[in-house]
Amino acid sequence: MPWSKGSLSWFWKSEDDVEDAGRSGAMSDAALKLGDGTGREEARSVLARAHEEGRSALDESLGKKVLADYGVRVPRAATARTPDALALAAGRLTPPFAVKVLSSQALHKSDLGGVRLGLATAGDAAGAAAAIRDGWPGEAPAIEGFLVEEMAPAGQEMVIGGFHDPQFGPMVMVGFGGVFVEIFADVTFRICPIDRADAYAMLDELTAKPLLEGARGRPPQDKEALVDALLRIGGADGLLMEAGGGIAELDINPMIVGREGAVAVDARIVLRAGDAGASRSPDQDVAPPPASFAPLFAPRTVAVAGVSASGKGPGNRFIANLRALGFAGTIYPIHPKAETLEGLTVYRDLGGTPEPVDYAYIAVPKAGVADLLRSAGGRVRFAQVMTSGFGEGGANDDGQNALIAAAREGGVRVLGPNSLGTYSPRGRIAFAEVRRAESEPGRIGIVSQSGGIGIDFVRTGQSRGLRYSGVVTVGNSADLGPNDLLAHFIDDPETTVIGMYLEDIGDGRRFFDLLRRAQGRKPIVLLKGGRSAEGQKAVVSHTGALAGDFRIWRALSAQTGCILVDTIEDLLEVLLLFQTITPSPDRISRRLALFGNGGGASVVATDCFVEQGFEIATFAEKTAERLAALDIPDGASTSNPIDFPANAFNRSNGKVAADILPALHDDSGTDAILLHLNLPVLISYRGSDIVPNIIESAIAARGQAGQDAPHLVIVMRSDGTDEVDGVRREQRRRAVAAGIPVFENFATAARALGAMARFEAFQAARSHGGGGNR
Repeated sequence: MPWSKGSLSWFWKSEDDVEDAGRSGAMSDAALKLGDGTGREEARSVLARAHEEGRSALDESLGKKVLADYGVRVPRAATARTPDALALAAGRLTPPFAVKVLSSQALHKSDLGGVRLGLATAGDAAGAAAAIRDGWPGEAPAIEGFLVEEMAPAGQEMVIGGFHDPQFGPMVMVGFGGVFVEIFADVTFRICPIDRADAYAMLDELTAKPLLEGARGRPPQDKEALVDALLRIGGADGLLMEAGGGIAELDINPMIVGREGAVAVDARIVLRAGDAGASRSPDQDVAPPPASFAPLFAPRTVAVAGVSASGKGPGNRFIANLRALGFAGTIYPIHPKAETLEGLTVYRDLGGTPEPVDYAYIAVPKAGVADLLRSAGGRVRFAQVMTSGFGEGGANDDGQNALIAAAREGGVRVLGPNSLGTYSPRGRIAFAEVRRAESEPGRIGIVSQSGGIGIDFVRTGQSRGLRYSGVVTVGNSADLGPNDLLAHFIDDPETTVIGMYLEDIGDGRRFFDLLRRAQGRKPIVLLKGGRSAEGQKAVVSHTGALAGDFRIWRALSAQTGCILVDTIEDLLEVLLLFQTITPSPDRISRRLALFGNGGGASVVATDCFVEQGFEIATFAEKTAERLAALDIPDGASTSNPIDFPANAFNRSNGKVAADILPALHDDSGTDAILLHLNLPVLISYRGSDIVPNIIESAIAARGQAGQDAPHLVIVMRSDGTDEVDGVRREQRRRAVAAGIPVFENFATAARALGAMARFEAFQAARSHGGGGNR
């Protein structure tokens, strides 16, 4: 097989074609001391030189040098270009040996027959190198040399990986390694930088974690050494943060973790094409966020462009919405020819209004948008552009760049284009028809990259009882985008919970930093569209093959406490839960009490909640005595689940709930109470007030409960008939107004309360400095 000697010219220096480990890139005895970081500058020089020479990867020897320079332990080793030189190199090391082919091309050495293990002598090592050379496939990249190294002691095979995500930048992975890494995929990811708590939390997430802790008589492995290695790769001053801009993928597989220490036995570093430095944020050149969003959410003056004499334009509908909500400010229609529209004086452009404009709603044809923005003359605070055709669907439309240039010239900040608008109950503005009776201001702030889902928030959410501090659809986010609104809502005293629908976050690093700095101060509920369609395309390394987009967003959730949901319905349900219930990190919601009509329903409810990590609470002795003392009819049960057939409820016209619910609220062994009502059965008792009385009891019990009382949620099941749905709507309205969330089925209630429990656990871990079992 021909040698590619030229490719070795920059690291082969020895006349006898043998390079000692301390000089060639593998680890010398001195380098076994961890943490001094003395070689980091040299490691970055190696990466920079590789980029200058156009290499796609580092060979294993140089990859291990880079790791060693960052304090990761690697075996003592040496390199040689020929089998004969390898024998001399092996003579300086302690057997048994491993011999591996060297190549600066990204390849799977084992699959190509380029690895031999367990070699007893230097001669065996030389023979192994010759066998590799003679059997090397002709279509494979040229052999550039051999690595001989001391075999690592036995231990647990792990994998540590890294890669550069186009949205979030450097990411780190850990899992159980060796040949099964891609089969079992028992791995987890985090966005860099990680801290020690993150590293321990990553290990806690692994299914096979007991293997590290001494399962089935095995000795426990050195988890601390593994955590140290993770920090040297993905920590604040780790390899991926300091030099990760030049690294596309990193694999340490396996990392052998023994009873004392962890050793990187194999290493692959794939280089990023182009700039070896840190990647530029996609939002780096945009204007800074505005000092205040108050004019957007509480405008005094609104300009509307897109109003027609026929009365059918989008601007006409917007003005109608303003009037229906009782907007008290001034409205300025913008039109090039008309004198009056909708009974209002018309102005020719944004710069000609009598007063400066806080908020401009723009729905004119695409060709007129840039001129309209340019006309603002520094007198418009925010312009929301509904017009589409500016690069949706990934098209590179120069028109969007021209739009932003015109906005800069006009001194106006833009939301959109391709955006439906903003809804602000306190500002009395809305992009969709809203029932005024349901438009009182609330505490939920919404950012949506979809206008249609924005309507779901406004219309469906309001009918479920959600109340908003603001709903903003951001469309293409050519200027102001999700990060700008997220920063506002995090700091906004009027907002206590944030909901987001995202498709393309743009500057993922800023998004991550905003969430992490928020430290779970407010629940942030996120529906990410397109998780299954995106993901890493690279498959050169195990890390690249495993780094699907859903894993990245899971990592974001684990590190920041943001709550990922999978459907629009779950997004609305979880927001309702956080609107009505305050999380309690001092009492994480795990122990559940169930109370309602129907034994089979309790079984189904139990299954749903157990799947979300709940357990059925064991009542305290005092609680059990209170329940046993009640006059309970035959067929009812006061053990958990507390089952009351409809006829048992009918005996007291539902008022028995006034005795049971307070007892449950006082129970120290219960974190959450599920009241479930099968409405068709209960309302079949004509002339009774069973359901209103049960809801009245729930409202009273919640009002009398202390701050540390269990959370109370209600499930009302309907048969879909008008009669039953009407009862559910009315009783749901009462309960939600009193701060009790109401769900339509057990599954959505379980997922919502499970999200609450995860958020409480995140808050508890952060407040106590935790991050996993030590």
